Amino acid sequence: MARSDHALSRARLAYERAHVMSALRGIALAGLLVAASISLHRTTDSTWFAASGLAATLATFGWRGGAWRRGSLAGVLAGIPVFVAPALYFLFTKGHCPSCAMAPTLPCMLVCFGTSSAVGLAVGHVATRDTSPRRFAAGAILGALLTGLLGCATTGIGGAAGIVVGLVAGGVTGWVVSSRHVAA
Repeated sequence: MARSDHALSRARLAYERAHVMSALRGIALAGLLVAASISLHRTTDSTWFAASGLAATLATFGWRGGAWRRGSLAGVLAGIPVFVAPALYFLFTKGHCPSCAMAPTLPCMLVCFGTSSAVGLAVGHVATRDTSPRRFAAGAILGALLTGLLGCATTGIGGAAGIVVGLVAGGVTGWVVSSRHVAA
């Protein structure tokens, strides 16, 4: 009986170690995204708020595992276009807008809204294919939202609102359209 208790203890320790390592990988990924955000975008208080939220989310969902982990990592990948969209917009237009945080321009908000809507559609569609679609979708939307906020929140409250509305609207639309095609 002592051998089986020892084996069970080792198995449980290995299981917990794997979950902790997954959480640490999530924190490392968040750190890389924050470093990229600092080099690409203007740093504000909202940057640090989104960065801490992203690190906490990836660590929590990484430790939790399953559809939560898959969804949050897919969300981070899906949020990359939203993350770089403001930098690309500023690069191809007139450079960085110094007053965007105070009065974001309509094109800045539309860039954030448009890219996040497209990302939301993709996330909603992919979520229906997962074994646990609701958990996957929640993890993916949160991962994409926080990743995108590292970029779009630098354009001010308008960019942040654009990403939130775009992701939710796109995600729900992608979910509904994809669900109808699956049911048919």
